[in-house]
Order: sequence, then C-alpha cells, then structure tokens
Amino acid sequence: MKKLLSIALVSLAFLVSCGECDSSATFFPKDNGKVIATFDGASITNTYINNYLKNMNPHLKSRYNTPERQNELLSRILETELLTKKAIDDGVLNDPNLIMQLKSQIARFYAGSKVKTQIEESLNVSDDDLRAYYNEHKATYDMPEKVKASHILIKVNDSRKEDEAKKLAEQIVAEARKKAKDTKAFEELVKKYSEDEGSKRRGGDLGYFERTEEGGKMVKEFSDGPFALKEIGEISDPVKSEFGFHVIMLTGRKDKIEKTFDDVKATVEGTVKSERRKTGFENIIEGLKKTYHFNLSDDAVSSLDFSVSAEVKDASDQFDKSRQQPIMKPKLTKEQMLQIKKQQEEMKKAQENGEQPKQDVKIKLK
Repeated sequence: MKKLLSIALVSLAFLVSCGECDSSATFFPKDNGKVIATFDGASITNTYINNYLKNMNPHLKSRYNTPERQNELLSRILETELLTKKAIDDGVLNDPNLIMQLKSQIARFYAGSKVKTQIEESLNVSDDDLRAYYNEHKATYDMPEKVKASHILIKVNDSRKEDEAKKLAEQIVAEARKKAKDTKAFEELVKKYSEDEGSKRRGGDLGYFERTEEGGKMVKEFSDGPFALKEIGEISDPVKSEFGFHVIMLTGRKDKIEKTFDDVKATVEGTVKSERRKTGFENIIEGLKKTYHFNLSDDAVSSLDFSVSAEVKDASDQFDKSRQQPIMKPKLTKEQMLQIKKQQEEMKKAQENGEQPKQDVKIKLK
C-alpha cells in the first residue's frame, strides 16, 4: 500500500506542473528539426524521431538494417502519432483508466531518469563507510560450515504407524552399515526403500547445506543428523522429523571460511549503495509530501475495496505456495537447467522481435 501510494504521488506531482497545458503542445512538441510529416498543425521532425531511435533497444534497432525495414519502422511510429492525435480528439484523456496508466508510465520514466540521476549524484560512499558496514555485518559474509548428505526417507502415514516406520529405518541402517562408505551400495538402498521422490532420482543426494541455525533450509531435526556425523561415509541412526524417519549418509564436508574486507569489498559497496539508493528515494518521497502538502485519510483508505473472488484468491494462494522454499530443496536436473535457459532466450528474442516498437512508441514518444 505504502509503495503504491508513493508511486502515485510521484506521478501526480509530475503531472500537476502541466495540468493546464494544451494537449496538442504536450503530445506533439515543436522543435527546429527537419519536418518529416505534418498533420492538423502538428509537425513530426527528424529531431523528434532521432530521439526515439536514440533510446531504442540497440539489438532491436539493428534488425532494421535495410531501407525497407527502416521505412516500416518509421511508418509504425507515424501511425502511432496519428492514432494518438485521433484518440486525444475523441476525448481519450478524459478516460480515468488511461490517465492512471499514463501516470504510472510517467512515474516510472521520471523515477528512472531524473530521480535516479539525482540519487546517484548524492551517493558518497567512502572506504571508511564500507569497512564500518563490513564490521557490523561480518558474519553475513563468512561462509559457514556445510555438509553434503544423502538420505533414505521412510514416511509415517495411515498405512504405516510410527513404530513400524522406525523399525524399518533401523533395519535399513543395519543394511547400510554393512557396506559403510560405499555410496553405490547406499544408492541401491535409496532406490529400494526411499519415499522421498525428489532426492530418490539422485540416489538420495541432497547436496551441500548449512546448519539450520546458520541459515540452512533443512528442518532442524534433520540438519542435526549429518552435522553430528564425523567421518565421510558414516551412517546415522534413524532421525525423526515431521516427514518421517531418515537414514543419513555423510558424503562431504566444507569447513567454515571467514572472508576478509578485501575479499568482499565490491559486494559490500554494492549493498551499501543499494541501501542508500532506497533511503534516497524514500527521502525524495517524503520531501514531495511536504512540498505538495500531502495528506492521507486513514478513514477513506479503509473504505477501499481490495476484495477478489474466492476462485482468484485460491489460485493466488496456490501460486504463493508453489514459490515457497521447500524444506529440502531439490536440485534442478541438467535438462531442467537447459529448458530454463531456452525459455529465457526465447523471452529475450520475443522482446527484440519486430512487433516491439509499437509497444515502445507509447512510452518513448511521450
């Protein structure tokens, strides 16, 4: 809510200054460039078009490398000008839905240009500032001890009571210890017994993870199990967690690494600047509130209707649930990694295809 109000405030502050401006002058500015096209008193010049081309995505711009394609792009830009003129003449600027979209676009443009420049120019970060931040947050830059483990999960459910699950886990421990330190033998037991389908495909491998108390993602009962083991290949007694009983093999260990200031100076600088940018933006918003005598009515805010249908809420809840960090995070397979990379490349190409200028024009030509 606070962020939305801040963005709206920036939008409103920017629009107030030209609230009495003539729409033709605002949307079709005059300059001294060479006139390319005219319509109903408006002049589209090379200066105006070159400004658009200057701000165009260079990868997209490179696709217009023939006279035919360049004429196509120019035609689309001019079509947008004509449609804008017609829309204004038809009173589209009185449409509150459009006004809200315009404000949002203006706010993003203004915040990403003038406000951003103002904040960047005010960033003064010395080595002393960086060292002070490092000393205060040193623990966050150290790499904690990690262990690597594989496990076999025996679930407790309606068809298997807790004592039965524990007895089966004890039996598996005995089998595993007969061939201690033999990862292949343990993988066979995983295939035979484990009910954790995610790690089962990887022979029970869970990768490296930290202690729960130090930011690890495993539930504490499970995390304590492999950290208590001393030797690589050692098998734990059955470890009980909310998921059932685990038989754990320790397969790797990494000692804690303490990072010096010089090791992480660049990272610290990025963090400090990021925090100061955020503070700088918040200070600008607070200044605008004072300048424009901003007042927020809590009573009126409480009357706003943010309700959605039960169907939409359920879909949203399911989406949030799917994004939550699992207790035991599965690794992505090589095929999944390649698929994600392919999707990212396709999205990038889609953004650079020949249809994009139409969308850009609405933003760039304002």
